[in-house]
Amino acid sequence: MINISVCIIVKNAKDTIKECLEALKGFDEIILLDNDSADSTLEIVREISDTWIRESSDIKNINLACDLTIKDSTTNLTSQTNCLNPSKPAEIRIFKSPFIGFGALKNLAVSKARNEWVFVVDSDEVIEQGIYDEIKTLDLNNKSIIYALERKNLYAGEWIKACGWSPDFVLRIFNKSFTCFNENLVHESVILPKDSTKCYLKTALKHYAYDDVAHLIDKMQIYSNLYAKQNIGKSSSPTKAFMHGTWSFIQNYFFKKGIFYGYKGFVISFCNALGAFFKYIKLYELNTTPPPRTYALCSLIITTYNQKERLSLVIDSVRDLQPLPIEVIIADDGSLQDTRDLIESYMHDFPCPLKHIWQEDKGFRLAKSRNSAIKVAKGDYIVIIDGDMILEKSFIKDHLNFAKKGVFLQGSRVILTKKETQKILRFCKLRKDSAYKIAFRKFNFKAWRWSFLAKFIYKKSKIKADIFEQSDFIKGVKGCNMSFFKSDFEAIGGFNEKFIGWGREDSEFVARFLFAGGEFRRLKFGAIAYHLYHDESPKASLESNHKLYLETIKDKSKFCKNPL
Repeated sequence: MINISVCIIVKNAKDTIKECLEALKGFDEIILLDNDSADSTLEIVREISDTWIRESSDIKNINLACDLTIKDSTTNLTSQTNCLNPSKPAEIRIFKSPFIGFGALKNLAVSKARNEWVFVVDSDEVIEQGIYDEIKTLDLNNKSIIYALERKNLYAGEWIKACGWSPDFVLRIFNKSFTCFNENLVHESVILPKDSTKCYLKTALKHYAYDDVAHLIDKMQIYSNLYAKQNIGKSSSPTKAFMHGTWSFIQNYFFKKGIFYGYKGFVISFCNALGAFFKYIKLYELNTTPPPRTYALCSLIITTYNQKERLSLVIDSVRDLQPLPIEVIIADDGSLQDTRDLIESYMHDFPCPLKHIWQEDKGFRLAKSRNSAIKVAKGDYIVIIDGDMILEKSFIKDHLNFAKKGVFLQGSRVILTKKETQKILRFCKLRKDSAYKIAFRKFNFKAWRWSFLAKFIYKKSKIKADIFEQSDFIKGVKGCNMSFFKSDFEAIGGFNEKFIGWGREDSEFVARFLFAGGEFRRLKFGAIAYHLYHDESPKASLESNHKLYLETIKDKSKFCKNPL
């Protein structure tokens, strides 16, 4: 047994890992660090490990038998049976880690090794069997020596000795107390201290570099992405990218003899050129792209009144929002105990804080209910929906993308039919958590999420206070899907609590918003919400509420003073 630890980082290597491990069977231990493999790699490794463990047990029994002594009764001497004493296969130790960069991953694997000397191998590499005889000749007492091996790079099974792929020596055997890998995200290498010595071994590594052109392109994309991230801030430009790509092809195909390997030489040279081009153009884009927008902290307010089945569907849809709001507040206008019980059943495992703000049932007092909820909201941006609006996963993201101080954002809705709503409610009664997703099957032009159209309509839909010089009413103001900054809400006194019963409380709020210098804009083809069917609300209070609304228009009111 060779007292050197083999260290391997692996991800989705089901096609090569068995051959890789079998060639390393004679070492002391194998550290295998898995980087979130999604194929059968780990199953193959565990199967090999189990086989080797059984072999180790058998070998232990053989060696015990070899050590049996036969005592000579006349000479009182002992003799030992003549045995081969076979050595045990390597112990495979499996660890896991997310991707932290190739250099950091290899250092992490090395840190797990029990031996001071390590041999770092990639999961798509196979060491030639001559390694065992050659390692016996190494001076492992001198830790300043770092050993390099030639790597035979294969494309579709053929060793390519051109295109910069050969000769290719890699430093792989070293004492971990003397050196380590650098921390590069990609193109990592062993650090060479000043007092180190490189020694080249005769044994080579067979490297299954690429199976075909698709494999080559996939890796090119990964490596160029990592290169750009690793070198952000370094100078680059489209011209530099073009020049590097062009020179790479000329160098690899002509000067480094890719031309003598037929189509394979051309493909490798061309993809090398693309890799050079993409890594510099991606770096240029990273350097010139402005930092990501900082979004406001968003609180989602859901209004409800004795509609627990519909509210349940809405809350289920909120779970899947990407991103989530920082909190969800249920503004309850006096529902019965069953609604409270429902909300509390969600609280223990909800993905963000879920709060219930309840007020006594004294009739339709939506304005007061909303004000109470917004008062306790921690977010600086408020999104309000009715408790019968099923939300598409990008709902909050779309509102935040268009959020702007001084702008009231009017979202739209996709109206579900009575039949569609009844079907969803039936599924909900069967306690199906995904019942709300049935709404997404509705084919409707309004349900299409089009960024271009959303931006176009947002830009063209601006309404300011001068609209009231032409008309006393803005069509399409609906409180079922709207958003604004909390500071703008506070500046106009919130919703007017004089409004009792259904009608005009949203329009009056928007009017004061505009008179205070704000803008009204529409958000369509984004922030998509599906409105469950229900009968129209009683309109007994509409006439009196409309009079309150007209007073605001007449007086050009900017603020309402609600009772404490």
